[in-house]
Amino acid sequence: MKCVHCEMEWSGNEKITASITKCPFCGENPNEKEEKTSYENTKDALVAIYKKFGADVLLGEKLKSYFSDFMPSASKSIKKLVNSVYDSGASKILKQNINSSQEDKERAVKIAVRNLTEDFVMPEIAENIIFEFIGALGWQIEKPKPEQTVTTSPSPSPSSHKIPANFVHIKGGTFMMGSPENEPDRLDVETQHQVTVSSFYMCKFTVTQKEYREVMEKNPSGFKGDNLPVENVSWFDAIEYCNMLSQKEGLNPVYIIKGTTVTWNRKVNGSLETSGYRLPTEAEWEYACRAGTTTAYNTGSNFNDNTGWFYSNSGNSTHSVGQKPANAYGLFDMHGNVYEWCWDWYGNYPSGAQTDPMGAVSGTHRVARCGCWLISAEFTRSAARGYGSPDGRNIHVGFRVVRS
Repeated sequence: MKCVHCEMEWSGNEKITASITKCPFCGENPNEKEEKTSYENTKDALVAIYKKFGADVLLGEKLKSYFSDFMPSASKSIKKLVNSVYDSGASKILKQNINSSQEDKERAVKIAVRNLTEDFVMPEIAENIIFEFIGALGWQIEKPKPEQTVTTSPSPSPSSHKIPANFVHIKGGTFMMGSPENEPDRLDVETQHQVTVSSFYMCKFTVTQKEYREVMEKNPSGFKGDNLPVENVSWFDAIEYCNMLSQKEGLNPVYIIKGTTVTWNRKVNGSLETSGYRLPTEAEWEYACRAGTTTAYNTGSNFNDNTGWFYSNSGNSTHSVGQKPANAYGLFDMHGNVYEWCWDWYGNYPSGAQTDPMGAVSGTHRVARCGCWLISAEFTRSAARGYGSPDGRNIHVGFRVVRS
């Protein structure tokens, strides 16, 4: 007998051979190729599952078992793709956003496609799968045109990977992070400790609304203006922006996003030709803000009008980036205007010396630094620590990006 799938042959009793439904070599039905052929297309396979079982199975924990029972002779590659849908968290992130806003659903779809793509599924197939899911859910989200996807755009030449002109090189060094006990308005969470940071590049400005819109194709800000800092963005939004900007410029994304789990791929760092954009760590942010100073503000021991924007001089709104003088490293708006998301989970500082710390191992809030336009000066100090829920959005929180 010869299998119609793997074309391997074997001999045996004619009656017994005729009753065999599983090839001993490849595991497929040796007599039936028609069903397999009809499900060579992943999208068609998922349509068939949906028609038989409904949207619940597409998003449920029994996805893989239902698929195996319903399509026993589907090709191994198709089975692997369907398994990847669930294993990658793609179905979970969609399920979590069933009752979310349109904006959050659109974000969930992007994450789901990216999750599946990172699980070694071709991008166009990943899109087919995910958009079949959301079609089953009744979500009205337009599938991106091919020319808008990263994979169809030619990668920029290596010369275009140079650090942009609006970035400055921050030479690594050692400093005392936190505040001394005699600093006015200090809080207990600012325990002073020695930290060494490696060199990195930081943007002179917080991300503007124009920059954000060019990458994300939307502007969620409460105060509108191209040169105003983007705000009303969550930590997850900032992470997604970093990856999408990296992809747009042909760089390797720094973050691996699996649903609501974000991993920093440190292996990407080290080569400016390939490493993408990311958020600064809390230590990098404070080191850059201080720019060699040890006072409460990088302009001195007291806040003055040149230090930044806070509630007394902001007029209850954000201001265009770069209006106040830069610090000694050439960075603008490091005190006030908008809070800036950092990579770290918020937690207590360690007591000993640290090198390139990345914050607490886990937590419920992410660090935000800088202070903002609606609070008093003491909360804009170099050592002042803010925090927020990673999925929270406020009109006083934005971010800036770095590369290393």
